[in-house]
Amino acid sequence: MLHDYEVEVNNSKQLKDNIMLDCSMELSLLNKLFRENLITEAEYQEIKRRIKMII
Repeated sequence: MLHDYEVEVNNSKQLKDNIMLDCSMELSLLNKLFRENLITEAEYQEIKRRIKMII
């Protein structure tokens, strides 16, 4: 090894962006399920609450 040093990378912004994207996709799917009457309003509200807790 020519150089003995570490490169520190801060992935916190990228990780947060990935979490936001995942949650957005989950909310989109959840809305579609609700609009197509495949889940009840109570199920919709509970799942939505859980997804938003992650954000």
